[in-house]
Amino acid sequence: MSPVRASRRRLPIAFAAGLVAVLALLSLGGGSAAAATCPSFRVLHDDKIGAADLPAGNYEVVVNGNMNCAAGSMMFARFLADWDGNLPKPWQLTAEGTGKASFTGGSLAFTVRLIGGGEGGGNNLVGKLCPGTFTVNAGTDVGPLYFAKGQYLTYLAPRSRLTCRRASVLFTKFLATPNGKLPSPWRVITQIASFYNPDHPRATFRVEPEGGVS
Repeated sequence: MSPVRASRRRLPIAFAAGLVAVLALLSLGGGSAAAATCPSFRVLHDDKIGAADLPAGNYEVVVNGNMNCAAGSMMFARFLADWDGNLPKPWQLTAEGTGKASFTGGSLAFTVRLIGGGEGGGNNLVGKLCPGTFTVNAGTDVGPLYFAKGQYLTYLAPRSRLTCRRASVLFTKFLATPNGKLPSPWRVITQIASFYNPDHPRATFRVEPEGGVS
């Protein structure tokens, strides 16, 4: 069974606001079709986006079309966090070998290429990767998401005030909740498996399968 499954629900306000921010950045790209090489982007663990294998390390991001570096980096971070491996329309992915991929969405496009290996470090767009892995011992529903048996990684959102230990305790609690219902007031952004507390905006973390989702 696939490690992920999600029901279709209306986008939570927090996620919709994030998409608005991305679209605002895209609009700053202007009409230039010239390619631009952006500052390197760090992928914190061996990951996948659909068919693309993306080992941990530093990546060169090159934007094309009506796109700027800020928007390209933000979209790459968003795709890395995607829960089911399906990119939002109209985006399409072309895998070009290990550590290299191209993304196109209408008049927007960017490519990523691994330029240096190694793990660790930080990335202010994807948040902090907690050490170690979290074991899910049996397939479990949490809200609209299904977590298959296996190993998972935990990320603290940028500027989150949670500790890794606290995020682990919370996820354990969510997995044990009867009928898979999240305890109030917790919510989940299904597209990126991110749990947040609307009463405390900086209490946010997300989880993903250790090997990414293909």
